[in-house]
Amino acid sequence: MAVKYTVTDVSERRRFTPGGKETLAYDIHILTDRGATGSVRIPAAEYGKDKVKELLDKLAEKLEMPFEF
Repeated sequence: MAVKYTVTDVSERRRFTPGGKETLAYDIHILTDRGATGSVRIPAAEYGKDKVKELLDKLAEKLEMPFEF
C-alpha cells in the first residue's frame, strides 16, 4: 500500500567531517496523511528525483507502521 505524504521542508546543510572536509546534504521533512512526521538526510551526491522518492517512500511506510492493525 502506498503511503501518502507531503514534503513540508527541504533544507541545505553544510557539515564538516572530523578531518575538516566540508560536506553538503539535504534534510527533507515529511508529514503523512495520518499525521506522522519524519525527516531524512541525503548527501548532495545522491540527491536526485528517483533517490529522493525512494527514500521518502520508505520513510513514510516506516512512519505509518504503528497505525496498521
